[in-house]
Amino acid sequence: MKPSHPKIRQLLHQYQDGLTTKEISERLEKRHDTIYAALQNMPDTYIDRWLEAKQQLPPQAVWCAVVPPEDCPKPRPKKTNDRPAELRRVEPRNLSEICC
Repeated sequence: MKPSHPKIRQLLHQYQDGLTTKEISERLEKRHDTIYAALQNMPDTYIDRWLEAKQQLPPQAVWCAVVPPEDCPKPRPKKTNDRPAELRRVEPRNLSEICC
């Protein structure tokens, strides 16, 4: 992990609606191309949407970071067949036992 990745990740978690690379570079005082390269190499960041730029400039990507979910709870051991014997249903072994 590169030194700027945790800072970018933390910043994107603070701004859950996302930030452009320009906004990230201004807040972290890093070069725009450094931020862009870092975002490309971070598996937990993605482009959420595009902003239409003014004055015939290309659209700007709004980047977000994935907030990892909590771990799945560990399954409990299954109980043994604790049902009372009178509630258990006995299945016939073959069809001849069902017929008259």
